[in-house]
Amino acid sequence: MKKIVEKTREILEAFLRREALDFSLWPLSIGGLIVLRLFIEVFLAVQGQPLSIGNLVVEYIQSLLFFFLVFCLIWLSISFVLAENPRKYANFALFGFWLVLLPPIIDMLKTQGQVYWSFYVLNDWQGVWSQFFSFFGNFPSGIVYFGTKVTFFVAILGVFGLIRFRFKSYFKAAFGAFLAYLSIFLMGNFPNFLAFAYYSLGKGQDLLSIQTYQVAQFLASPARIFGLESIPIRYAFAYNLNLFYYIFLIFCLFLLFFLVSREKFIAVLKNFRYPQVIYHGGLFFTGLGLGLLRYPENYALNIFSMTAILVLLAGIFLAWKASIIVNDIYDFRIDSISGPWRPLPKKIFTLDEYKSLGIIVFLLALLAGLSVGLQFAVLIVIYEIIAFFYSGEPYRLKRFPGIATFISSICSLIILFMGFIMVSGRQNIAGLTWRVILLIIIAFTLSLPIKDFKDIEGDRKFGVWTLPVIFGEYRARLITATGIFTSFMASVFFLNEMKLFFWALLFGAAAFLFVANQKIKPANLFWWVLVITFIYGLILVKIVFF
Repeated sequence: MKKIVEKTREILEAFLRREALDFSLWPLSIGGLIVLRLFIEVFLAVQGQPLSIGNLVVEYIQSLLFFFLVFCLIWLSISFVLAENPRKYANFALFGFWLVLLPPIIDMLKTQGQVYWSFYVLNDWQGVWSQFFSFFGNFPSGIVYFGTKVTFFVAILGVFGLIRFRFKSYFKAAFGAFLAYLSIFLMGNFPNFLAFAYYSLGKGQDLLSIQTYQVAQFLASPARIFGLESIPIRYAFAYNLNLFYYIFLIFCLFLLFFLVSREKFIAVLKNFRYPQVIYHGGLFFTGLGLGLLRYPENYALNIFSMTAILVLLAGIFLAWKASIIVNDIYDFRIDSISGPWRPLPKKIFTLDEYKSLGIIVFLLALLAGLSVGLQFAVLIVIYEIIAFFYSGEPYRLKRFPGIATFISSICSLIILFMGFIMVSGRQNIAGLTWRVILLIIIAFTLSLPIKDFKDIEGDRKFGVWTLPVIFGEYRARLITATGIFTSFMASVFFLNEMKLFFWALLFGAAAFLFVANQKIKPANLFWWVLVITFIYGLILVKIVFF
């Protein structure tokens, strides 16, 4: 027996010493396993019901987010107990994900082909703690997967065995197993805890008075999210949970990334280019505001619509980050001169690691879109395609002045469209006046050369023909400042509101002076114009719409 234990430990140590699988392959591995699970549930199980594409996506995202969160929490628990870098246990976590296939298979074996319909436990406060101390005991028939209980027990046993073999400590092994159980319990009761927080904190209801039917009502009712089409009641529970799960998943992944490599995590945060982050957020809220003005009947501010806004904002920021990574990869030689502090020139990432990061960030942005609605996922894909045409070979449209900023203006429009469509719903952008669309295209095409001043030396050396490269910094500042001033004045005529004339003249002149001022560093130009535009935007909204 002792020899068996020692041999097992050797095998485990060899497995842990293996280099972790390329993280860019994780989405393919995990996503593929969830596809197999849905195939078993929908097509192989007795009474498996065919789903529409939209509802199939909701079910897929629900299973993906739930199980990925469970394994992330268990992964973090193992790392915490063993006080080691989570990367060391990446292979263990990834191969452990195969357990997601077991529940429906076990259910079908037990029930002659049927599967249970939910892995959640809906209960009141006392009932939740009763389930905690009885290992999810007393399940009503047909509600919680029998196979899920068995699989969770196997996962907890696996954590216990891993820690026991690693450190020969029963106490640490038991503590790790308890944390794994706690992680599983949290996810299995997530709807309960979410409803408890909503009713007790949001509604002021006593925690002990919250009933099971209220938990079901809170999450199982189709939520109104502005103008978006309501999800059928059968899938409302999964859709509503997906919104919260996405935010929770991003938090867990950020924490894992930080623990795996603090240096890389900080480098990524520093390279987010925050003026453009604010710019993207402003575009989204501008679209949202225009949608509410056009379709005021679709106003619906509730916990689900606010969470959907957070999910889409996270998706937009991640899509922007993915475009930064593409740009950094193709601008490596330029950044070596103009931006040596960026992750690649500083050699914080290898090229392959940075590509893997870009793939993961893009897929997380896509997942945000899918969590809210298919149309948003499509817009995020279009945004990334255009961003690739802008930065990547063989097109590299950023080399051509005028075309480069026109492409950037189209990307900006897509973000604005996302906010507008969230309110307009099926109307898409039909209710958005051509005047606003044309104004944005012209204004951004004329104004966005402002971003090119910080890379003059690198662009000049490698043949990227921006305005500062062609005309020199002084003349390019004057040309860009004139374009920005023209954009402010154009708003008066495109919006057909002469009351804006004085304000457009005032703020346009201020923007002109700041951009033309040689004393202001190129890296700070975007901030100044952003602040001026924001203040002018508030005045514009008050005059035009109120």
